[in-house]
Amino acid sequence: MPGSVRRLLPTTGLPGPDRVRRLERGIARAVELLIVIGGAVIVGSLIVGVFFRYVLRDSLSWTDEVAMFCFSWIVLLAAALLVRESGHVRVELIENYLPNRAAKALRRFIDLLILITGIYLVWTGWNFMLLTVGQLSPAVRYPIWARNLSLPVSGLLMVVFAASNLLRQGKAASGAGSQR
Repeated sequence: MPGSVRRLLPTTGLPGPDRVRRLERGIARAVELLIVIGGAVIVGSLIVGVFFRYVLRDSLSWTDEVAMFCFSWIVLLAAALLVRESGHVRVELIENYLPNRAAKALRRFIDLLILITGIYLVWTGWNFMLLTVGQLSPAVRYPIWARNLSLPVSGLLMVVFAASNLLRQGKAASGAGSQR
C-alpha cells in the first residue's frame, strides 16, 4: 500500500499485534528477572542468617523478614508467569479425549476463567493491601503494604497474560478459518 494512501486511512490509535506481543514478551522477561533476583536475595539472606545464628552465635532479626517478603513476590509473580505459558495444573485427560475444536474451546474457557480470577485478585488484593497501609514489619520496618502489593500486581499480570493467550487463540482460530 503506497504511503500516501496509508496516511489517508483512519487509525485506531491502538498498537499493532506485533507491538503488543513485544510488550508482553518484555513484561515476561522483567518478571523472570525479578524472580531470579528475588530467589538470590532469599538464598543470600537465609545463608547470612544461618551463618550469624550458628557460627557467630548472634541471630539477625531481619533475615527471615527479607526472605518472606521476597518469597511472597516470587510465588505470585511465578503464578502470573505460568498463566502466560499455560503451565498451571489442569486435567489434560479430558482435553486429550475431546475433538480438536472442543479442546480449543475448553482452552479458551480456561483462559477466560483465569482472566476473571486475575480481575478478582486485583480487586481483592488491592483492598487487602489498603487494609495494611500504615503497618510496618517488626524487624526491618518496611511498610507491610509493599509485600501485599504483590497480590494486585500478580492479578494484573494474570489478566494481561490470559488476555494475550485468548487473543492469540482467537487469531489462530481466525487464521485457520480463513485458510479453509
